[in-house]
Amino acid sequence: GCTISASKSITIGNRVLVGSGTAIVDQDAHPIDLDDRRNGTGEIGKAPVVIEDDVFIGARVIILKGVTIGKGSTIGAGSVVTKSIPPYSLAAGNPAKVVRKIK
Repeated sequence: GCTISASKSITIGNRVLVGSGTAIVDQDAHPIDLDDRRNGTGEIGKAPVVIEDDVFIGARVIILKGVTIGKGSTIGAGSVVTKSIPPYSLAAGNPAKVVRKIK
């Protein structure tokens, strides 16, 4: 029940739990510039996603390009992860921010 859309690279570690409705994408899907979208030209932003070992991703999380989620971290349900999360962190919100460290 999740979507993984890889244009460049998505790496998922061992023992990672992914909640239903989650989307993991490593690209913008379309050019940002209006004229490029209309003309079908332009570059699409791409950057790898890395999800390290023992991460728990709650339901309906969106993980965007260029993000690394550190080992042992938890991402709260409904969060939008736009920046990397350090290991052993609890992150939540839109955009996701570290709420606290995990033991």
